Amino acid sequence: MSNKVTEEIESIEIPRELRERSKLGIEQARRELGLRSWQSKLAKTAVIAAASAGLIVALGAATSPTFASYVKSLFTFYNVDEGLKKAADEGFAEPVNREVTDQGITLKVKEVVNDVFRLSIVYGLEKDGKPLDTDLLFENFTPTDPEQDPYVNEYTFTDENGKELNLLQQWKQVGNDLMLYLSLDEVAPGKEVKSLADIPNKLFVDFNVTLIGKTSGKWHLNVPIDLAKAKASSAVIPLNKRYESPFGFSLDFLQLRHGPSKSEMLVQVNETQKWKRSYQADPSFRYQIKDGQGRVMAAEDFLPLYDLAIGSKNTLPQFANGQGSSGKMRFWHPFLPFSDAKDLKLELTTVYTVERMAKDFSVSFDLKEVMKQPLTKETEGKKLAFTARLKTDEAQERLSDGREAFKGQGWVIEADQQLGADTLDLKWALQDGQGQEMTPGQQVALLSQDEKGNYRNRTLFFFQDVVAVPDRVTMTYNRYTKANPVSWSIPLEPSSDPALSEAPRAFDMTVEDLNKPEIVAKAEKAMRELVPGELIEMYGVTELNDRWFLHLKGEDAGMAIVDKATGEPFILRRNYAYDKLDDALRHKAEQAMQELDPGQNGWFEQGQRLKTKDQNEWIIRGERAEVVIDAVTGAVTKAALKYSPKEVNAQIKAAAEQAYAALSNGKEMRIRSVERVKTPLKDVWELAGPGRRFIADIGAVTHQVTSASLTYKDDVYGNEAKARTLFATPYYTAEKALEAVGPEVKKLFGLDLEGYRANVQWNEYTFTKQGAATVEAKINAKGEFWEYRMESEQS
Repeated sequence: MSNKVTEEIESIEIPRELRERSKLGIEQARRELGLRSWQSKLAKTAVIAAASAGLIVALGAATSPTFASYVKSLFTFYNVDEGLKKAADEGFAEPVNREVTDQGITLKVKEVVNDVFRLSIVYGLEKDGKPLDTDLLFENFTPTDPEQDPYVNEYTFTDENGKELNLLQQWKQVGNDLMLYLSLDEVAPGKEVKSLADIPNKLFVDFNVTLIGKTSGKWHLNVPIDLAKAKASSAVIPLNKRYESPFGFSLDFLQLRHGPSKSEMLVQVNETQKWKRSYQADPSFRYQIKDGQGRVMAAEDFLPLYDLAIGSKNTLPQFANGQGSSGKMRFWHPFLPFSDAKDLKLELTTVYTVERMAKDFSVSFDLKEVMKQPLTKETEGKKLAFTARLKTDEAQERLSDGREAFKGQGWVIEADQQLGADTLDLKWALQDGQGQEMTPGQQVALLSQDEKGNYRNRTLFFFQDVVAVPDRVTMTYNRYTKANPVSWSIPLEPSSDPALSEAPRAFDMTVEDLNKPEIVAKAEKAMRELVPGELIEMYGVTELNDRWFLHLKGEDAGMAIVDKATGEPFILRRNYAYDKLDDALRHKAEQAMQELDPGQNGWFEQGQRLKTKDQNEWIIRGERAEVVIDAVTGAVTKAALKYSPKEVNAQIKAAAEQAYAALSNGKEMRIRSVERVKTPLKDVWELAGPGRRFIADIGAVTHQVTSASLTYKDDVYGNEAKARTLFATPYYTAEKALEAVGPEVKKLFGLDLEGYRANVQWNEYTFTKQGAATVEAKINAKGEFWEYRMESEQS
């Protein structure tokens, strides 16, 4: 529970383009970008008929060996961005030509463009020498049935030392093939690449495909990729410059990076409480990068609504991504490569704000009359013209900027707005004649700017229902996007300045904004009792459903989670840097680690004092290690150490694989995580599959299975109240429960349940016999046993 809450509150990771286009809908954004997240089912892409037989022949030729003698690289032939074409032309495209065939279907990895900041791999499917639809690889990526496994087709990555890398993956369809894009770094603070030495010299890409459409099989390929040449042609330039905005936020320009196929800027956006109180939108801005001759090499118009970002230049928005926490986000802004440009300078030109008017402006009109004659209005120097029309065609319309929109029949309202030099849009709300809110199926803005710098915004509202055309419409706005000019610049050259100081975190509100002093006082009192003698002061507040999170003053110092209904704090956390912990506590944690893996050190980075209804403990963590110590007795209750799957003992691995096969009708397990876990009651190796949908515990002494669970079948997930209600009446009698679990228990543990007795509490069944090991099993609402656990004297 607490870990889940932490993930929801403390970490937000979003692709920028999906963030910007949220109003358009995720599927539409994916179609426009032509990219696919590895966790997302692919929308079927309509095949556009070629205008000539010659084009059809050319597409087919791209898959033939003869084609290579005519075209230097697939990347110069396919519809990819100019950055990839440039890298291919300059010799960074290399043939792979590895393939594997099963069930008459061939998976073929064809070519790669080596760029350490954007590795691009082309691969495809063939049957009987003819290309297959590559969407077949993604049929099961978003299962609609819990029995389906979304990890049937998986891509894993390791460096030359066998360390598995967690890389951002994206796909794009190119011709009959797929292009897999990989980013070799993260955006998260402390995890970004600081120098090229942080990037491996070699990368191994494993294609683990077990389902193509409805055809099961085994298509496994290991593709080695040498990154040495790409590293030699890349650069990481530290900048460490901060812009402080008078509006209440700062911009940290941290790095400029150049690779063969793209250049990119790492920017951190830091909000203050002033910004949080004044503005609801995220900070938005525009900057441009010029060379020594004043030419604009790149420009980023970072606006939350993509339609308004007309000031961007040479961007690769589909490869932008961001990560961070509320009020403090990091973004990669990628551009077509400009590493050859000299004397570069970054100029911040604009900061955008959403301003609120002192008074609403409304216009009301008869829709049928506006379909005949435009209605013109003027307000505060802004000239407005309103028109409307029916749309009788099912096909999408092509807009003036080349986009397609408005699929199906319906009707359209257009607001043609002459807005002046500092306003980009007006935030319109629509109501019908009965005062009911009208929500368009799609809203599109066509923004332009004349030679004098004045903006014209044509906003179109599409409603997909001809029958429901109202007699009257009222349009109102009281907010607008304002462009505020800025004059600030920095040279884009390696900086010897120290790393920027951490900007204070901003919260949704402060305890003063919350205005509930009695609740704050109660939380502070509980925290002082938890850590006597420390200065305790609550500052920031975040809100999630039925609870408040009251954060201690200081960067990540801890929090109290308060139940809204009762006003009582029910989870308390106090965080510490590891070197600030008591010597005796550190010694105990390190001793526990030495017992698991002698001779190592430097395990830990932080400690946390945690108190909940069921827990009262210290949790001491590092990247691989975790030790839990009872805060009352001082006893170590858990010590855990993570390992790479390649490091696990073959006998332990085989036991986990057999357990998975027993529960999944013979499927092959792919191990994604391995952890040695020791408690007063057990000493086991915990092996988990992708997404922890399957977990097996193997005794460290016996090398035998002690538990196995298909976690995706759990339909209560720690919710005791739900379990009480859902399983108030036992699903099985004792006799039927024994009959149901007997075969699986025999396969998993080699244990015969003859002579055992069964007891049930909600969804948990316990099977006991005098002098024999106890077996526990859990069911879901369908009566499926999804977890089995054997308790014995030896684990």
